[in-house]
Amino acid sequence: MSHSLPEPFSTEDFTPGCYERQHEILLRRGLVQFTSISEDFVFRGPDGEPEAALFSISYLAHRPKNESRPVMFLWNGGPGSATSILHLECFGPWLIKRDGNGAMAFGLTENPDCLLDVCDLVFVDPVGVGLSRLLNPEKAKKYYCVDGDARSAAFLIIEWLRRRQRWNSPIYITGESYGTVRACRVIAELGRSPYSESRMVPGIPVKGAVLIGLAVEESRLDLSLSMMPAMAATHWYHMDEKPCGQAEFVQAACDFARTRLLVALYAGDGVSPEEKQRCAKLLEKYTGMPKAYFLRTGLRVLSAEDFQKQALPGYTLDLYDARMKTPADAAYRLLGSDNVPLQVMNGLLLPALGVDAARLYYTGNINVNVQFSMETEDVGEYRKTHLDCLRDGMERTPDMQALFASGLYDLCTHAGYTRYLISHAGLPKERVLAREYPGGHGVYSSPEGKEQFLADVRKMIEA
Repeated sequence: MSHSLPEPFSTEDFTPGCYERQHEILLRRGLVQFTSISEDFVFRGPDGEPEAALFSISYLAHRPKNESRPVMFLWNGGPGSATSILHLECFGPWLIKRDGNGAMAFGLTENPDCLLDVCDLVFVDPVGVGLSRLLNPEKAKKYYCVDGDARSAAFLIIEWLRRRQRWNSPIYITGESYGTVRACRVIAELGRSPYSESRMVPGIPVKGAVLIGLAVEESRLDLSLSMMPAMAATHWYHMDEKPCGQAEFVQAACDFARTRLLVALYAGDGVSPEEKQRCAKLLEKYTGMPKAYFLRTGLRVLSAEDFQKQALPGYTLDLYDARMKTPADAAYRLLGSDNVPLQVMNGLLLPALGVDAARLYYTGNINVNVQFSMETEDVGEYRKTHLDCLRDGMERTPDMQALFASGLYDLCTHAGYTRYLISHAGLPKERVLAREYPGGHGVYSSPEGKEQFLADVRKMIEA
């Protein structure tokens, strides 16, 4: 069969598979025995011919009354990114090893903070990444788009519930980066409304959504305002002499942005020269970027790249975790020079799970990104935003909760923009938790950030 990789570079022969293994792990709350089930979900067209296959890796704890046990479905972003990072760095039973400098190494270690004591875990890879494949290239437009991508993920969830007979299990959804968009649209697809994206109205409620690095782009907000928490936190982190605690510094920066900078930006050319000078000086204080830059740009940050290159003289800061820095005279590589997760997934984790799929697990596939359409379908008389889908889901399900998780040092999906979006989305405040952790794009990228984040996720499930 054909697949989503360019023909000259593939040696694959797709055959659907299901692989099961027994395991045990010592968590902080005790020993947990569990089963791993790694399997394909093949999607067929009206003619019965296969179009695409999604692959998932499930971890199911051995518990009585298993049919009512919570289950969490997880995916990453891209949209051409596999779930390997969530799997190997935060949620999976085994994490990727780190060397003495904290860099990824070829190895696995048990994860004592894995959530298997409170819920089962299902790691889902969308079409074209991981072991999932587009089997009919002529159907690329059907799957490589916002609604088609969400629809396939939603119906994987439905089929998973059917295969496992878990219709009574509370469902939790976790998405990172573009995966937050997928999560919102999946909630709509699972919902029961004739006006929602779901044409089959299955009416399957979602108990909770964990949205890491919110990537929805539904409003324009000046970067000087939306990036202020990330810029201030980053500047404070790199200071040799810190004037106060980080939380106090970031709060002062945000207060300035809200009370003075916003007014000056609204005034535009009408702002007085004196106030423009004062604001530019305060912007330099809170971001580390030179005052002259802000005088030239009208008090605006024109791009995240400008901050990356100007906030710390002599260095370029990393887009996904601004604690990391590269000397300015060295080549800055957005994705680094190696791919240890690909090696670990194929060389260690999949063999440990008994997976022999005659396919390579791809941690990312740019072919998906370049073909992917961000356009969404009209619903009724208007086009729903992603947060509309989330809000509708929370209205349909009175006990549904949402956790928005942002990394303080993330310059890609920055915390300030998340603050702004959720404060304008009409979500039920009493069931929404917005938290900022000492991490990057992956909020779990520091031990303290991961500990705080997983504690919040556990609290949601156990509530």
